[in-house]
Amino acid sequence: MKTKGLAALTVLLKEHEIELSAVKANKIMLQLGLMEEAERPSSTKEGVMKKYKVLVRRGLEFGVNQANPQSPGQTSPYYHRESFQELAKLLLDAS
Repeated sequence: MKTKGLAALTVLLKEHEIELSAVKANKIMLQLGLMEEAERPSSTKEGVMKKYKVLVRRGLEFGVNQANPQSPGQTSPYYHRESFQELAKLLLDAS
């Protein structure tokens, strides 16, 4: 469940007028070791694995991995509004 202090990456990038797409920001976070790709079995196609991204290590300072109700066994990252400026600086410095 989302709280007032958490938001999706796309929302925060727009709110802070940062000229990065969420896809590009995720790639940077992967490179910085803030995020990793995880896998889960597809719920509709037997034998197929689906990839998704999770916050790890230092990335967890900036957000949390919340259960995704549309994809059982998968989480989605949501970011703390109060620490997003610091994360944004890391993203922009690395882009």
